[in-house]
Amino acid sequence: MAGAQKKAVIKIQHADFYKPEPALKRNKLIGNVKLTQNNMVMSCDSLYQYSDSNYVEAFGHVHAIQNDSLHLWGDYMIYDGNSQLAKVRKHVVMQDPTITLTTDFLDYDAQDRIGYYFNSGMLKDSINTLISDMGYYYTTTHDMFFKDSVKVYTPDYTMHSDTLIYNTDSKIIRITGPTTIYGDNRTLYSENGWYNTLSSHAELYKNNVLTYNEYIAYADTLVVDSLTSTAIMKNNIHMYDTVNNIIVGGHYGEVLKNNDYAFITDRALLTLVGKQDSLFVHGDTLSVSKDSAGNNVMKAYYDTRFFSRDLQGLCDSMVFPVVDSTIHLVGTPIVWASGNQMTATQIEMLMANNVIKEFHLNEKAMIINRIDSTKYNQIKGRDMVGHMQNNELYLVDVNGNGETLYYPDDKGVIIGMNKAISSYIKIYLANRKVKDIVFLQKPEGNLNPLFLVNPEEMRLRDFQWHIEKQPQTKEEIFLK
Repeated sequence: MAGAQKKAVIKIQHADFYKPEPALKRNKLIGNVKLTQNNMVMSCDSLYQYSDSNYVEAFGHVHAIQNDSLHLWGDYMIYDGNSQLAKVRKHVVMQDPTITLTTDFLDYDAQDRIGYYFNSGMLKDSINTLISDMGYYYTTTHDMFFKDSVKVYTPDYTMHSDTLIYNTDSKIIRITGPTTIYGDNRTLYSENGWYNTLSSHAELYKNNVLTYNEYIAYADTLVVDSLTSTAIMKNNIHMYDTVNNIIVGGHYGEVLKNNDYAFITDRALLTLVGKQDSLFVHGDTLSVSKDSAGNNVMKAYYDTRFFSRDLQGLCDSMVFPVVDSTIHLVGTPIVWASGNQMTATQIEMLMANNVIKEFHLNEKAMIINRIDSTKYNQIKGRDMVGHMQNNELYLVDVNGNGETLYYPDDKGVIIGMNKAISSYIKIYLANRKVKDIVFLQKPEGNLNPLFLVNPEEMRLRDFQWHIEKQPQTKEEIFLK
């Protein structure tokens, strides 16, 4: 049956003027020419009909209709009745109930109902406009295959692609090659996935990149819903703050509320990139939100731990308002720096270029430095400020209720234990040891030889040494 269709003869239904041209083995028809073959009806201004083949050339106002639903217009057409292939040229328009396709070069296979254009074409439907250098339109399935320099214009996005497929019924775009999607405040890149232009929902699965504001995010899977302003990232997530040199990673994350809030969990990792060393922070959840002034505030919360070569610590939560470069540690914070353990009700770390410059130990502050298995230098006070230089703690200011217990040495030999009380104290350190102590108010205390010191006198009240909790490597911040 299909073979009979292919060889059906083209029938001339009407022409105003008919002129045989035997030498050229053709007939010339002029004026209101109409012809048919199977379910195709064609008309034009003039026509060459070749007598030794099932083949015609149509000129001027060419119009072909298939099944009363698909229309083809152009200035010129070659039609082979045996293969049922129409080649339409110049000012070509293909139209069915769902789309309008315009180009200057279109080949249409009437047997398989496939249109193919090259040298640029544009497809429009009720919602979207798609432009590409070449494309195939499968009229039975309403699938449009686009290739090379593809541009898509939807109500919410502009899309540039190498290769994609668009279904004119479902309005779903399938991405099958390098594609960039441009929105109002974000850009998406992917090489595989789909986008529903009706619901503004996209799912991307290969080499995905999300760019918004100063952030660049990578993930194995990106799910974006423009109606709810939500982007979901899954597996191997890496987010870069290009302004503040911050990297956030994990395996599940969301960007919400027009980019005003984002979070990452599942092996979440925050990296503050420094010139000489980087600080790695892990918490159950990492988030970025806006404060009342619209500035970014980063948080790591629930069982937070951090590590760098010269700084380690843990706390329940870490808050980092990016605008003032101060990290707030709350919830039983402990920090180790330059061989010193620091504790307080709350600890603040002042940063410059992602390097710690000062520690502020607020309420019940204490610094402990281990000498050996039994002896520890200890400093207590209401509040303390630790000053860093070249990633080393070199000065500690004790402000209020100062207490010290330390072991002075003479040329490497410990000469006793000094215990003193003074409201305000300055402690100078060098090579991770106490170098000098300056009491700004007259101290109360004394220096005792070691053989006169009772073991119970070697600890200040509230002394606790937490070396077993100190992360020794980057990987240990993930251990609970």
